[in-house]
Amino acid sequence: MSFLYLVLISISAFFVVRIGYKSVNSFQVSSLVSSIIFIVLYFISYTTISLLSLHFIFTGLCLIFLIISYYEILNLEKKIIDLKNGNIQSLPLPIEKMYKLNFKILGFGLFLLSMALVSGFFMQSVFTSNIIVKISFTLIAWLIYLVTFIGIKFFNLTVKRSVRNLFISLLAVLIAYIANFYLVYN
Repeated sequence: MSFLYLVLISISAFFVVRIGYKSVNSFQVSSLVSSIIFIVLYFISYTTISLLSLHFIFTGLCLIFLIISYYEILNLEKKIIDLKNGNIQSLPLPIEKMYKLNFKILGFGLFLLSMALVSGFFMQSVFTSNIIVKISFTLIAWLIYLVTFIGIKFFNLTVKRSVRNLFISLLAVLIAYIANFYLVYN
């Protein structure tokens, strides 16, 4: 089974569990189920355990968590627009807590991205332009995340605005990674 199919199946499992399991902690349960499904399907499809498989697991989990966080942020923004338009719905958590949860999810996705980069270091003995670009973009993403975190903790930056800006910044980093892949291999 293809790596992208594994990621798509895991994301689909996230949505099925998220829709089917109505609870305050449905996000955590569906994320855990999605991650476990990805890891199990990966080891069923690729039976060898090596540094390459560790790299692909971190990369796949990073993609899963970044896509999930983007969905959650867009879903939260939709709920806020509905609230502003007068369509009062019951939110499972207060809006500020949902933004903080999304901030943590983006941070975890960034951690997984860094772990994929570190595992990629061990596979290559030569620094190529591809790996240098990935290092640069990962460092930029960490810098953005840390500046946002410091702004929230010490300078009273609102979490809502921080998550929105971080969402756009990490989306730009993800696009840069994909563009780097296509420029190097095409």
